[in-house]
Amino acid sequence: MSMFKDDILDSFILHIPHASTDIPTLEGFVLDKVEENTILLTDWATDKIFDVDGIEKIVTPFSRLFCDVERFEDESEPMLDVGRGFFYTHGYDGSELRKLDVVLKELVYRNFYLKHHERFYHTAKEKLERHGVCYIVDCHSFNDNPLVPFNKNPKSPDICIGTDHFHTPDDLLNYTLNYFKDHGYSVEVNNPYAGCIIPKPYYMNNNNVKGIMIELNKRLYMNENTVNDEKVVQLNMVMKGYFSEL
Repeated sequence: MSMFKDDILDSFILHIPHASTDIPTLEGFVLDKVEENTILLTDWATDKIFDVDGIEKIVTPFSRLFCDVERFEDESEPMLDVGRGFFYTHGYDGSELRKLDVVLKELVYRNFYLKHHERFYHTAKEKLERHGVCYIVDCHSFNDNPLVPFNKNPKSPDICIGTDHFHTPDDLLNYTLNYFKDHGYSVEVNNPYAGCIIPKPYYMNNNNVKGIMIELNKRLYMNENTVNDEKVVQLNMVMKGYFSEL
């Protein structure tokens, strides 16, 4: 028996922020070392792996190298210290991608970052008004050697589940852990990445907006830097099963 109501799928949002490699044309916007950073920092094929009928997707149409919508926009963002706030100045290895241009940063913030989060918020608001609850699944993948400068536990599971103490309900967490473990995957919580995205107006003040992050190790569907299409299809079937059994 499902632990959720029959119309549960319509209350879910699949948030897929890092699947794109597109960098919009913007006067003065120049990056160094684009190719190597794109290879390592893109969540390849997550838009296909997390493509589930009946669930609304929000897929960011531009690369995180252009604008990372998963970052906080201010000094509260921990990755800002390594040059990877929403407007990257440094790449995965700490090398410089560009000089900080405050005019360009403001333009990207206003025309791309804010527009993404406005859509995200209004989609969640509509779900909340219709169902009284909104579930957000933050959809990612990660490198087998995680690019986390402050990670003190480099052990790399097949799947990382990210949680928030206010927004992640125990029943959803337990279901998620059991589902993936039952399918033979090694699973850890908040290692090597932690947390899950919630629209800012609801963050820490409305626990009817619920969230969880699912991060897939790229070794599950990539050979070195190449996507294995057959494995993508297999993982997509696993994700469809995850939602069909809710």
